[in-house]
Amino acid sequence: MHSVITGGQSLIDTLSGFGELAKTTPDRNVVVWVNEYFGAVQDNGKRFVEMRVFRENEEKVAGTVAIAKRSVDTFGRDVEEMLRRKLTFGEAIASPEFSIMARQRLKMVQADLFEQLDGLRLA
Repeated sequence: MHSVITGGQSLIDTLSGFGELAKTTPDRNVVVWVNEYFGAVQDNGKRFVEMRVFRENEEKVAGTVAIAKRSVDTFGRDVEEMLRRKLTFGEAIASPEFSIMARQRLKMVQADLFEQLDGLRLA
C-alpha cells in the first residue's frame, strides 16, 4: 500500500490519512511517499520519521520515498506536464513533444525515485 504525505496546507490531512491506512493492515506493507512539492514535511520542527504518527505505526512502514522539492519553473513544470498528459516517465522521456532539457530533467527525477524504490527491497 502507498501513502503520500505532503508538506504545506495538506500536511495534517495526509498525516491523518497515513495513520488511518496503517491501522488497516497487520503487515509491514506501507510505502510512504514524503512529498515536499508544496513545502517541507515538518511539524514543529519534526521531520516525518520523528512524528508521533510515524512512531506509532513504524512497524507497518516498509520504507519511505522522498520526493524532493525541485525548481518549480523547470522540474516542476516538466513533471506537471507529464502528469497532465497522463504519461509515464518512459513515455514522456521518449516523446519529441518534450524538449531535450525537459526529458533530461524527467530522467533525473525518474532515476532518483526508482533508485529509492529499488532500495526498499519489497517482497
